[in-house]
Amino acid sequence: MRHRLPAAALCTVLTLLSCQQKQEHTGPQAIVADAKNAVVIVGGLLLYNLAGGALTATKETIPIGEKVAIVGPSQKITQGGKEREFLHVKRDSGSDGWVRADLVVSKAILAVIATDNSVIYSAESNSAATTESIPRMTIVAIHSETGGMPFIRVTCYDPAAKIMLRNVALRNEGVSAKPSDVQAAILLQLARASKSPKQQKAFLTSAIKDYPDSIFLPDLQSALDALSAPPQADSAPPQADSAPPQADSAPPQAPAPAAPASGSSQ
Repeated sequence: MRHRLPAAALCTVLTLLSCQQKQEHTGPQAIVADAKNAVVIVGGLLLYNLAGGALTATKETIPIGEKVAIVGPSQKITQGGKEREFLHVKRDSGSDGWVRADLVVSKAILAVIATDNSVIYSAESNSAATTESIPRMTIVAIHSETGGMPFIRVTCYDPAAKIMLRNVALRNEGVSAKPSDVQAAILLQLARASKSPKQQKAFLTSAIKDYPDSIFLPDLQSALDALSAPPQADSAPPQADSAPPQADSAPPQAPAPAAPASGSSQ
C-alpha cells in the first residue's frame, strides 16, 4: 500500500527544493563595503605598526580589491614630514595594522572599468562630458549611494596617469561590478606587473580557469598565448653590405698642361 504525502507536506518539500536550487545557481555577489569596512583601491598597500605615535612598515602588503574591517576611527599621523590620515584595519587573515585612509574606500562597491575609456563627467548630465577618461580595466570603488543610477560616483587610482581620482562622475553602463570581471582584471594586472614568467603564467591560468565568464577572457587568453609562445629568432641573420665601400672610380687627375701663348713659334 502506497503512502501519499499530505498536500501541505508536499508543498513544503517542493519549496525547500526550489530554495536549494536557487542557492545553488546563485553566483558570487559583488564586493560591498559598508561603514565598518573598506576596499583597497591600490596595489601593494603597505601595512604599518603604530607605537608611540610613530609608524613602522611591516613586511605585509594588501592587494588591490581586498576588503578590510575598520577597527576604529582614523588618526592624523605625521609620515615623512607630512601629516596624513591613517586607519586601523584588520584583514580576514587575522593580521591588523594601519593603512593610509586615502587609499581605501568605505561605503563602496568594488568594480572595474569595462569600456576602452570611460569618460569623466563634471556633473551628472550628458552635456557635462570632459576630455578626461579612466582606462579600461582600472579597479574603481563605486560610492554606494550612487550605485544603480544612470551616473555613478567613483574613486580610483589611475595607474597610467599615476593620480588619484576622487568622487568623479561616470556613466553607469561603462562599469562592471561583476566579481568575475573584477577578479579577472586584478589577476591580469598582477601578471602584467610581474617580471617572472612563471608567476605571470600562474596569474593568467588561474584567471582563465576561475573566471571563464569574464568579459576580459580574450585579454587573458591573448596574454597567456603570448607568454607561452616560443621566442622567435630573426628570420635572417644581419646582412653585410652587398659590396665593400668603393674607392673613387678614377684616381685624382694631374692638372692639364697650360696651352702655349699665342704668337709663339711653332
